[in-house]
Amino acid sequence: MNPISKLIRADKSRRTRFHTSNGYLCLHPAEFMRALATTVARVGVHRYSNYPWLVYSATAHIAPLVSGRRVFEFGSGMSTLWFAERCREVVSVESNPEWYSSIANQTRTRDNVRVIYAESKAGYLASISQAGGKFDVILVDGLYRRECVQLARLYLNPNGMAIVDNTDADPELSETVKTLFGDSKIRSFHGWAPGILHPNETTVVQRIPN
Repeated sequence: MNPISKLIRADKSRRTRFHTSNGYLCLHPAEFMRALATTVARVGVHRYSNYPWLVYSATAHIAPLVSGRRVFEFGSGMSTLWFAERCREVVSVESNPEWYSSIANQTRTRDNVRVIYAESKAGYLASISQAGGKFDVILVDGLYRRECVQLARLYLNPNGMAIVDNTDADPELSETVKTLFGDSKIRSFHGWAPGILHPNETTVVQRIPN
């Protein structure tokens, strides 16, 4: 992809930098400016926003719903820090050793956070069963997302919530969510996110029956 095309489109999956991969045009000036500022901070001085790298409107939607909840994350990051300030317990699995060390170090004084390092796919997927019990919220924002969505259905408490990021980039992932949670309320949020200079889609599943 040549530099001009990359500037305009960000990547080959998008019509323009203002579209999600599945074609939604996102013209939200305030969100765009937040994304721009946090992207400059991330790229320029390696400073990360202490805010989940989810679509802003999705985070606003889930924020009032997670207080005191038990959370599992497939993929650690700024969301780990954000959940730690609001939730009873956060368990997160991470496959990147540098990122694992960074998040584990930043949460070392928090008794309600456990970050698991997984070197293999088997270890990554098994981490949720090893954590013990079921969860009120499960975030899928790391590797092996389709498999992780399947596990989320198994390990969510009734009326729990699944959050699946970047569903616009993988049609099969989006279909997996619809198939597995066809009996639940599924809502997709389109827009900008911290530290990323193109819009994305975050899908939130609620009202999950037993």
